[in-house]
Amino acid sequence: MPIRRSNVGGLRDYDVQNGGWVGGGFVDLLFNGVGWTDVAMTLNRIAVGSFFMHSGYHKLFNAERHRTFVDELKALGVPAVGFNQWWVPLIEFSAGAAVLIGLLAPLAALGLLAIILVAIATSGRQRIKLYKPIDRGDRIDDWLYLPEVLYAFMLILVVSAGAGPYSVDALILGLINKHGA
Repeated sequence: MPIRRSNVGGLRDYDVQNGGWVGGGFVDLLFNGVGWTDVAMTLNRIAVGSFFMHSGYHKLFNAERHRTFVDELKALGVPAVGFNQWWVPLIEFSAGAAVLIGLLAPLAALGLLAIILVAIATSGRQRIKLYKPIDRGDRIDDWLYLPEVLYAFMLILVVSAGAGPYSVDALILGLINKHGA
């Protein structure tokens, strides 16, 4: 019991036995960050869920956006356009909303990850060709420049870490644990 955790941003601890602060303020900040991982993960989940929910909504309910999406599917040679023109935005909208509120978030994020990987392999590949990379390093940079790659990493965080404590999933798990399953 010699060290008690403080509530000062998680940056320092109080040594009860010796009566002083330990840990290092600025050095601790440099190597461990500011803490608040739950908040950061929640913001990540909300941002990526909101993006997909809005993207799917517009492809479903805005005629011009829907036509543009259908034209893109055709141009990319995506099979079953009649099915995918509704399936993809429906998954984007519903799974995006689920990720946003944290409802079965890892499963919803996994579905969105499948969609974004197809987008990277199809439209992303086309855009990389247009960038005309000058060498391997530039090609890697071009791939990492695609927003779809960033969304993929954001989704991987949700798939691997779950929805976090500020989510519907946490509420459900709390009820299950309280009442026993």
